[in-house]
Amino acid sequence: MDEPDFESLLSEFDLRDMAGFTRNFVEDLKSALTVELDLEEETDWSGVLCLGMGGSGIGGAFISSILNKTSSIPIQTNPDYCIPGWVSENTLVVACSNSGNTEETLEAAFEAQKRNATITCVTSGGKLEEYALKKNFPLVKVPAGLPPRSQFGHSLLSLAWTLVRFGIFPENLYSDLEATHKSTRESVDNVVEKAEVVADLVEGKSIHIYSDSHAECIATRWRQQLNENSKILVNSMAFPELNHNELVGWAAGGQNDVVIILRTPEDYKRTQTRMAISAEIFQEMGSDVIFIDPDGENQMQRLMNLVFLGDHLSLILAERAGVDPVEIDNIIRLKNKLSDI
Repeated sequence: MDEPDFESLLSEFDLRDMAGFTRNFVEDLKSALTVELDLEEETDWSGVLCLGMGGSGIGGAFISSILNKTSSIPIQTNPDYCIPGWVSENTLVVACSNSGNTEETLEAAFEAQKRNATITCVTSGGKLEEYALKKNFPLVKVPAGLPPRSQFGHSLLSLAWTLVRFGIFPENLYSDLEATHKSTRESVDNVVEKAEVVADLVEGKSIHIYSDSHAECIATRWRQQLNENSKILVNSMAFPELNHNELVGWAAGGQNDVVIILRTPEDYKRTQTRMAISAEIFQEMGSDVIFIDPDGENQMQRLMNLVFLGDHLSLILAERAGVDPVEIDNIIRLKNKLSDI
């Protein structure tokens, strides 16, 4: 008996069309490029803090990665209730919450306001929108009613656009964004094909996702998507830090493990050597090792290609397992219990 094809599985299990959200990733990029913001440029910032959790927070990690080696000020993500002690009136704080009701992000934004930081909000509505309108903070709207993790194109580029207008993100972002939209659109078929191949290699195994530290945001995105869409536990960590602890833990590794190493030309040269040697050790412990090299002409395109690939991998594994990629029952259960306390 023939196995059902991918589209048949989609129709059976993806009842709320996460596949459609993923396919719309390219158009999300395009539409985000057209967002108009009513912001005044500032240049004398001491730092940028990006507030956000999960799918609403990964855009800040992506921006931090892109600017880390060139920015003269720290650009830090903050997936927490509390904010760093250095936040002050010279800090730009961007609060990102797709629903607008993420309690950690709201509490962090309230604390930032107490310290007279400049606050901008990226949301589809909820309490964060009400807060922005009440305080007359700059407000960037993203589409409502969709899973936050499916809104990566909107949230990332809305955040990037905000930082451009505040004079923090380089002006060449415009051309990079346009090229990213074009390259992502052109790579769809290739990405889906590659995701199918990777799925064949990792299905049913314990997955460990590693990258250089500059691309840790991508390893995190892959882990989050596999957690939420595929409903599986996944480990992620970055070189070279993992060589100082997790590598020893591989004494307990085995044939049920598989390592995915995300590589880019931007990886630090010495780290590339560490990746190669570590891969030999993982294989000696019985694990399979898969190196993933992205397509793209620049860092932005390559990182976006990796995001798109990981999203499709998570969707394919969800369909093969017969699980609804949109369902997040455990998170809803947690939030319901928290609301009673």
